[in-house]
Amino acid sequence: MSELFSAIENGDLSAVIGAIASGANPNIANDAGVMPLAIAAELGHTEIVKVLLAAGAMVNQSDSEGWTPLMAAAGGGFTAIVELLLTAGADVNAKTEFGLTPLMAAAAKGQAATAQQLIAAGADLDAKDHNSWTALVWALDGKQTKVVEVIKAARAQQLKS
Repeated sequence: MSELFSAIENGDLSAVIGAIASGANPNIANDAGVMPLAIAAELGHTEIVKVLLAAGAMVNQSDSEGWTPLMAAAGGGFTAIVELLLTAGADVNAKTEFGLTPLMAAAAKGQAATAQQLIAAGADLDAKDHNSWTALVWALDGKQTKVVEVIKAARAQQLKS
């Protein structure tokens, strides 16, 4: 299994394909409990994400703390990967053990385009973590003004509907 993880971490698409062809299971975590799809998503390896999904990687499988591949991609601002994961059925409102959502991950890291993408996919603007923080509070706390604007605009749109 380490061959698959090494290939993903190195961004080596050919080696990922080879590892899967040799029987590597895309749904077995590494020693830290992290899934191959989450690592590829976090590192922004779009083509590797495609290969893992095609090989049957479970899109909503989380680590021991509930962190999903969508959260990893959202925090990194990898909009192409976010789109792939959403299309594959990723839960836009998944929560970690602490209550964090993909939208909160994007908001905290200042990923405005990703936040917009998640909102368009149905992200819950009112979801709260265990500190009762919403994505808007995460964005405000991190001084992520573009994300604050995106979330405020989405809230205003909700009020009009």
